[in-house]
Amino acid sequence: MTVASAATKIDMAFRPARRINHALTASIEKRALQWMAERAPKWLTSDQLTALGLSAQIGAGICYAVARFNRYALLLVIFCLVLNWLGDSMDGTLARVRQQQRPRYGFYVDHMVDVFGSIALMCGLGCSGFLHWQTAIAMLVAFLLLSSESYLATYTLSCFQL
Repeated sequence: MTVASAATKIDMAFRPARRINHALTASIEKRALQWMAERAPKWLTSDQLTALGLSAQIGAGICYAVARFNRYALLLVIFCLVLNWLGDSMDGTLARVRQQQRPRYGFYVDHMVDVFGSIALMCGLGCSGFLHWQTAIAMLVAFLLLSSESYLATYTLSCFQL
């Protein structure tokens, strides 16, 4: 058996994980994202939305750090977090609406972006003076531990609990 045929057999056996979201606003959010994805311009791609989400989360971290010197930067944090939600939530929805899913790639990239974004956000929050940097690091470690558990559970149980 060649490497290429082994990879083909693995790809054929791959099943995307079931997505479960029982959050209070999950049904409203899902309908809103579906509505926006159906009306999104053709030039917009899920990769661009992923980049928007990451850039916005990094921007939120920078704005938190700047807020140490100018509290009005906290308003930009809110704006960046809204853009992060839009990019992070819409990328997969747009791919599903357009039938352009890449389950393995999307899962990997989305979660790597979450890791790097959370590092930027917590570093900015730790530098802001609104939170002790030790607390920001503890929050980051807790997020990374919970994320690791979620990723492992998704892989082993074929169920992605949002």
